[in-house]
Amino acid sequence: MVIAGTKNRAAFYCRVNHRDRDYTQYLDAVMRRLDEEYGEQEWDLQIFFEEASGADPDRKEFNRLKMEIAARKIDVVVTMKVATIARDWGQFIEFMLVCSKNNVKVVCTDRIEDAQSIFERIQQFAEDYFEGSDHTCR
Repeated sequence: MVIAGTKNRAAFYCRVNHRDRDYTQYLDAVMRRLDEEYGEQEWDLQIFFEEASGADPDRKEFNRLKMEIAARKIDVVVTMKVATIARDWGQFIEFMLVCSKNNVKVVCTDRIEDAQSIFERIQQFAEDYFEGSDHTCR
């Protein structure tokens, strides 16, 4: 959870394909998006960078990020878009549930493909669809 006036811990998750290995080109957009979302804050930015398929469940940095979130070492995750997190819906939901359970918001630089709003719509759908049932994806 981001708290104003403290040094907050942000994670930048950047997954690229074989054609584009320079994550530094995105850092200005990451910092701009954090400022837009939270105002000017002091950030401890950790980089989680890997060249991997978004469908691979064994991505080293992706799994390390999930462990850092579960250990409550991250306050907010920034990524480019939903597809950067995962190209597999099960992996996306799993990641977002880890974030949700640990009070970590996911902020995307691409507002059209924003992970947080997509996850909230999925949760609302599950709540509406499974109304009256004990089985939802929360």
